[in-house]
Amino acid sequence: HRHVGMKAQSHLPVTADLYDPNGSSKVLCQPNHGRAHPYNIVVEFGADFNQGRYVDLALLERHRREKGNLMLCEIVFLLDAPLMEQNTIQQFGPAYVKPVVQMQPAPIGAQYYGEMNQIKDQLIGALGGEPLTGNDLSLKTAGLGGVAHEVGTLRLSGETEDGQALEDGVVDRNLKFLAYDNLYACDLSVFPSSPAANPTLTLAALAIRLAEHLQTVV
Repeated sequence: HRHVGMKAQSHLPVTADLYDPNGSSKVLCQPNHGRAHPYNIVVEFGADFNQGRYVDLALLERHRREKGNLMLCEIVFLLDAPLMEQNTIQQFGPAYVKPVVQMQPAPIGAQYYGEMNQIKDQLIGALGGEPLTGNDLSLKTAGLGGVAHEVGTLRLSGETEDGQALEDGVVDRNLKFLAYDNLYACDLSVFPSSPAANPTLTLAALAIRLAEHLQTVV
């Protein structure tokens, strides 16, 4: 299941207060409407520098020359999404055979589009952002893998009140496969939903917890 996101791109002119052609930062925001929302907002300044290829100083210098005095910015809405039951992944053959994936995006409530568009317009207006040449400032659905991470192919099972696995997933609370003894999984595949934030810290916490559990059973 892929992470669901929408984004708009713009650039800050040299007259903008936050303009810095060599700067790069991310700001996490949340709606302040007095109720829960299923999305987070990331405002990224100097978004073009968020690329691993710029560890090459020659590439970085060439990029700076070519982009001139523009400061690329992105506003990304990261939405929490449930796993879709009809999504499947099947492996027909050894590991080197490409798996067959059937996947549909999770639906996004129509009421949130209006909210996100309004927030996007307010942010761009406050920042003094302008559209890139040949583009507009509309929200666009991000492509597969374009926002965050894929999750859920080995999802955690639910539990009964006494802590027994319901077997509606693949692994139990200790990340052990329900169908096998002494086999564990610890990566993003165990997530039971696609969160509205990058999952790195949660995965690190799961790894620490699994290590502590294994010390008690090995």
